[in-house]
Formats: sequence, C-alpha cells, structure tokens
Amino acid sequence: MLRFPLLLFFLFALTASVTQAQTPRSAADYFHRGVARFAKGDLDGAIADYDRAIAQHPLVASNGADHTDASSARGDLKDVIVNRGRSLAIIPLAAAAYYDRGLARQAKGDLDEAIDDFGMAIGLAPRFAESYFGRGTARYRKGEMDEAITDLNRAIEIHPSYAMAYVNRGAVRNVKGDMDGAFADFNQAIRIDPRLAMAYNNRGIIQFGREDYDKALADYDTAIKLDPRLAEAYNNRGAVWQTKGDLSRSLADYSKAIAVNPLFAAAYENRGLVRLLLGQDAEAEKDFAECLALNNELKPSIERLIEAVKRQLAANK
Repeated sequence: MLRFPLLLFFLFALTASVTQAQTPRSAADYFHRGVARFAKGDLDGAIADYDRAIAQHPLVASNGADHTDASSARGDLKDVIVNRGRSLAIIPLAAAAYYDRGLARQAKGDLDEAIDDFGMAIGLAPRFAESYFGRGTARYRKGEMDEAITDLNRAIEIHPSYAMAYVNRGAVRNVKGDMDGAFADFNQAIRIDPRLAMAYNNRGIIQFGREDYDKALADYDTAIKLDPRLAEAYNNRGAVWQTKGDLSRSLADYSKAIAVNPLFAAAYENRGLVRLLLGQDAEAEKDFAECLALNNELKPSIERLIEAVKRQLAANK
C-alpha cells in the first residue's frame, strides 16, 4: 500500500495587542507597540521594540488581558484565536517582553535565541505557563523531544486546562512513537475545547496510523468544519481518500489544501503523486516542480514516492 505524506499541525502561541502607543516613551509603550507589530507580521520591528522594553527592566505588571493567541501553518500570523489556553498569570512586563520576543524569534526560526528568551521569562515569572509552552514548542522544533515533553508537562501542571499544551505534547509523543499517549493528549484537548480544530486534525493522524480510516475521516471532517482554512486537514483527508482508493476525492482535497495555502509544498507533492496514478503526467511534473521550488529538501521524498507509484502502476498492468 502506498502511503502519502501526512503533515502534523501545531499551534505556536503568538500574541497580539488591542492597543498601540503612537510615540513610545516608556517600556510599556515599546512593549505594546512590539505586540502590535508582531500581530502584523513585522517580526524585526517587534523584536526591536521588545529589546527596548527589556533594556528598561520595568517593574510594571501585565495580566495578559491584552494578549490573544494566533496560529498559522506558515507562521504568517494571519489567523487569531482569542484566549486559547491563557493562564492569566500576573507577570512582570519584562517577563512578557522576553516571552513575546521569544515568540518572534521562534517565528523567524531563531530557535536557540527563542529558548533563551523563554528561559528568561520563566526566571522572572516561574508560574507563567505560556513560557514553558513556548520553550517546549521551540525545543520540539529543534528535535529536543525529551526536553520538550518536560516543558509541556510543566505548562500542564501549572495550567491543567491548557488545551494547546495537550495538543503539542501529543504531537511530541507521536514523534517519539508513543501513539497511545498522543491519542490520550488529543482526546483531553478536545474535552477541554471541543472546537479546537487542530486537535481533531492531529487525532486523525493517529487514527490513520492505526488504519482506522473511517474515524480518521470523521476527525478531518470535524477539523475542516471548525476551521475551513486549515489546509493540513484537507491534505491529510486527501491521504486517507488515496489510501481508500478514491483518487478523485483525494485530488480534490489536495487541490483545496493548495487553494487555502498556495505555499503548502507537501500538498503539491501529494497531488503530483495522485496525478501520476491517474495518468496525468504533465500536470504531475508541474506539481513536483512547484513543490521543489517551495522546499527542495523534499526532493528525496518525491523521488522515492515516484518510484513507488511506478511500481504500483506496473503491478496493476
């Protein structure tokens, strides 16, 4: 059986502000302008403002009330989810500035610096669950799975209703091969927040891995209903349809994933493979070229899967 790549979707906690100082004078002014810049995707500008806020070492406190969490498969800060897993701890503004600067650095891919910033935030506010969540996510992205689990465990210990912490811990557990632990975490996230689309998406990946395809489809259907802009859910549902032999539905789902996110390299790879199976060789080549233009690191995967498709087609003759 030919398996197409699935993509596990994670939420990286990001922040946005409802206020913006016109002429920054105080640390708080720089902090709030940095948050507003972050929400607009101006990561360098946000980091510069957080630098200024941190340099003043303010004693002002922030209760997190002006924060929201945002998520995007591409990290473009486009979609906003209000109060997702917010602990509302009273923390020094300096801790919030380190935390937010860590988020900006993580979004830029500067994971070591992000981990350092989250550590500084933890030192200033040891019970601010989001700092452990942020550091755990950055450590996951570095491949430091055991350290990521430790941080996410701490986030959950501080804030037992932190749904996204369960989602990310489940994702790490799945990578570590603990499918049952991952499944339990995704279930718990859904119990806490039944409208958390990425929890259904990720649980669907476990169902797919267990070859329970109908339950996987149900989870992806729910994820898409809750968040029609969740490109990963279309991609993953396409993989289930392909496995079940329904190539027309598979092709439609991969195309929808691309329509939602035109920068989704893996969806081009998957659609190209389905087009090969359908005998649409020219269209497949275009998809593979687009995939590699977006992410050349997928070239070995594409070559391996193309050979698998060719063997499958030869066997069916």
